[in-house]
Amino acid sequence: MTDAPTYVYKPSWVANTFLWKAREEGGVWIDPLKIQKLVYNMHGWYLATTGSPVVGERFEAWPKGPVLSSLYQQFKKYRWNGITEYAEDIDPQTGETKALMVPVSDEKFHAVFDAVWRRYKDFTGMQLSALTHADGTPWSHARQEGRQYISDDEIRAHFIELARQPA
Repeated sequence: MTDAPTYVYKPSWVANTFLWKAREEGGVWIDPLKIQKLVYNMHGWYLATTGSPVVGERFEAWPKGPVLSSLYQQFKKYRWNGITEYAEDIDPQTGETKALMVPVSDEKFHAVFDAVWRRYKDFTGMQLSALTHADGTPWSHARQEGRQYISDDEIRAHFIELARQPA
């Protein structure tokens, strides 16, 4: 990886990048639960490998696992169905409302993204949710302690530990 600057993105940009990749590969099924967990895993692995967050929002410890409220609002209309449209945001450069993604020029992001995609793309949302519910996960600690938010420090430490485990 290069020493390129690290950027923090809106969760919708990261989610749209996953949705784009799913379409590119022939329609990998992504529902609202799965998109939450893909973005969470991307955030965790990015923290572990770069020391920086990839999204500029904090994950909340909801009953079904780590959730970003903004993503929930964007995709809740799909309920348990596959997401068929990209999330839209205001383009900071033009002021237009459109679907935005992480630019391919962000090599640092895409190196981690590609690894996360390969590792988790075949999991269902429920399977990914189960991974976040295991004892000792940042989500489980937050729930046990009655905290609304999961700290990035805890997420980073957890994913560093995952990296140390045999594949």
